[in-house]
Amino acid sequence: MNAHISQKQLAEDHLLEAAKEFQKCMQCGKCRSVCPVFKEFGNELFVARGKNKLAEKIVSGDIQITKRVEQAINECLNCKTCSANCPAGVSPEHVVLRLRWYITTQKGLHFFKALIFRQLLWRKWPITIGCALGGIAQKMLFGIGPKNPVRHLYPLLGFSKRRNFPQLAIKSAQRQLPEVNPPKRGAKRGRIGYFTGCAGNLIYTNVAKSVVDILTGYGYEVVIPKAQKCNGTPVLANGDYEGARRLMEHNFELFQKEKFDAIVVACSSCGMSLKKEIKVFVDDSPELREFTGKVFDINEFIEKNIEFKQEELGRLPYKVTYHDPCHMVRGQGIKDQPRNLLKMIPGVEFTEMKNADTCCGSAGSYCITHYDTSIKINNHKIKDIQDAKVDMVATGCPTCVMHISDNLSQHESDENVRFVVEILADSLRAAKTI
Repeated sequence: MNAHISQKQLAEDHLLEAAKEFQKCMQCGKCRSVCPVFKEFGNELFVARGKNKLAEKIVSGDIQITKRVEQAINECLNCKTCSANCPAGVSPEHVVLRLRWYITTQKGLHFFKALIFRQLLWRKWPITIGCALGGIAQKMLFGIGPKNPVRHLYPLLGFSKRRNFPQLAIKSAQRQLPEVNPPKRGAKRGRIGYFTGCAGNLIYTNVAKSVVDILTGYGYEVVIPKAQKCNGTPVLANGDYEGARRLMEHNFELFQKEKFDAIVVACSSCGMSLKKEIKVFVDDSPELREFTGKVFDINEFIEKNIEFKQEELGRLPYKVTYHDPCHMVRGQGIKDQPRNLLKMIPGVEFTEMKNADTCCGSAGSYCITHYDTSIKINNHKIKDIQDAKVDMVATGCPTCVMHISDNLSQHESDENVRFVVEILADSLRAAKTI
């Protein structure tokens, strides 16, 4: 879509694209049985069928954008469960996104969102410095646990005082790791670009170290372009079409010019963004198709390209279950690969939990803007984890890790939440392979 068309034309295009989807809706109500939000509210406005009808009335001019309409449109996790179960092949999340973008063309972007999406995320350094200062404060002043006295001030910042935040990185992964990481052994097998994502860079730095250690340990050169920016998914999910376009075009141009053999990500939303959502913002071309074809989730890449010998894997006494991130299992079709990696590790006792692919309620910024609802949704996930009787939950999404860890703590439950690639790295380090 041309970035330089008028706002009026852009608004019309958003509604036209929404209409392509909602016109396919048979109004059968199948989505009611699978939507996590509808299960909590029981309100037709908050299910895909209701949103499709709402979109139809907006397009026809029968209703205007009111606060109630905005609320209904914003009550969506983008978990894609409705799409996966729709007999008519409708993608209601695309209707929701187009409506959010349409609202922005009509009302403009909220000042606070514009500051974050178009200034802080774009410039990057303010977020990096802010996280470093926050990490220092957490370490030295008030910690991150339930006894943290600062949590009583959270409501002033729009957060629930029940929330447990993860430890922020004092030194980001992109500062800890060189831009170019040469292979540690054997002949060079390929040149890999690593898209760390914001959370991997600023919070879960051990994930980034694990990715680099495994790939370089098995002969790959890993390059971490320091100019990379947010993948754009949280920006587009909050109605900022132009901000998302700017970020995705930047990352596409940055990684495309490097001519990598592959591009790996360790975040489900980053993977979906670079494989699929980028196609909305970057014109279709052989270059784009080549780029998206090179993007792999780290679990997907490892299982496809690295063969582990049994003596290279150390024994781990872990009882593990796995939670499917929405943007991985439905967004990218990745389900078996992370499970296969876990099951091959000696000593790991894997248990499949009930409803493993049900959304945990995090949904990126949804668990910030709709915390109470997201926790209610997550309570079901906590029960399934506890029923599995494990000591560890593995997954592949930073916000899933964050949200599940938060609620496990609130339930005084001892299960640890980690990335699959971290657990695999534990095993390889135990055997002194990497």
